[in-house]
Amino acid sequence: MGRNRWVREVPPGGAQGGPSPAPPSLPSLEVAYLTDPDVLAAVLPPPLTPPDEPRVHARITEIDLRFGEHRHHEMVGYFAVDAKYEGETGEYPLVIPIDLEPALSISREKFGEPKKLCDIELVRDGDHVEGRITRHGVTFVEIVGDVTGTLPTPEPYPARQWWFKFLPAVSGSGFDAGPFLVRVDQVRSPESLERVEGELVLRDLASIPVVDLPILETESIHWTVRRSTHEPKLVGPVDPDAFEPYAHSRYDGLR
Repeated sequence: MGRNRWVREVPPGGAQGGPSPAPPSLPSLEVAYLTDPDVLAAVLPPPLTPPDEPRVHARITEIDLRFGEHRHHEMVGYFAVDAKYEGETGEYPLVIPIDLEPALSISREKFGEPKKLCDIELVRDGDHVEGRITRHGVTFVEIVGDVTGTLPTPEPYPARQWWFKFLPAVSGSGFDAGPFLVRVDQVRSPESLERVEGELVLRDLASIPVVDLPILETESIHWTVRRSTHEPKLVGPVDPDAFEPYAHSRYDGLR
């Protein structure tokens, strides 16, 4: 009988994972800015609550790894707001753009990451840096600037994110599974940090309305290289009725 590649045997006790590889060093162009606190509060699904400061994070990261002769390359974006859960501040990503199609389903279904397929650029030419995230022909995030100096490298520091994992109902209303809150604990270890003088431009795209979080004050623009550990874990179920109005942004539905 021929091979059946539609089915894979699972070893007794479930799939066995080896030790996690050391996190790679990745370059990123990132912006932190302050927005309207009422608008930020309105995008937070319960049980998340508003942070002390209405901060938004936009960044573009390049992942370029080699395993022998094999090269793995992907570009990842990130657009998130600060949020609290039970008094702890973390980041709630509204969208995680990515240019690698195979990563979409497993990221959404297993972890609850709000990933969408986009065209992503990150370029550094000497001290000039540019980053863009484009979907449906709209470059909805653009960062352009010039490196103006080296900053002290921060010590490793803890960070966390909040994701929501769910399965939309076959009926078209509500959920067939979830929603669940997922907590992601990280330790971010910068290797270099450089100041960038430049500008973040947000453009309107109905399915990714980043412009609804206006830029009131740009806190920082940085070019950084860092490593980050990544440990997601399920916190537990959340109120499905309270969460349902926020679920549609995961997809590009008709408006």
